[in-house]
Amino acid sequence: MSQRFYRDERLKARKEIERLFTPAGKSLSSYPIRLVYVETQEVRGTFAVQAGFVVPKRRFKKAVDRNLIKRRLREAYRLNKHILGERDPEELTVHPPLDRQFALMFIYTGAEAMPFKYIDRKMKKLLGELAKLLGEVG
Repeated sequence: MSQRFYRDERLKARKEIERLFTPAGKSLSSYPIRLVYVETQEVRGTFAVQAGFVVPKRRFKKAVDRNLIKRRLREAYRLNKHILGERDPEELTVHPPLDRQFALMFIYTGAEAMPFKYIDRKMKKLLGELAKLLGEVG
């Protein structure tokens, strides 16, 4: 399975991003990452999950610091997204079209930049918890 983070996997729909922060959005947390997720209203693209990453400007004033943490979050997600059972776009001819899709937003809540290994471990924990919850729902 490819470990690329495809463009269609990125959460870009403003409507879905706004829905994440309404009562419909549910959240999980594993310091320093908070995960907010919601089932999308309409399926966009070929991936079952679309993800976005946020680092608050209030905690990290310099853009370089925010970008460093976002890169670490994206990389941790890219390496561990297989936990959610994400499928490869090259295999689309084998699988039927999606009936459900989820929007995820990873929010960095830590006060300082953590090393990648720590972020990676917490990302694995969050994705494992989410996989269990989505498995129960689906």
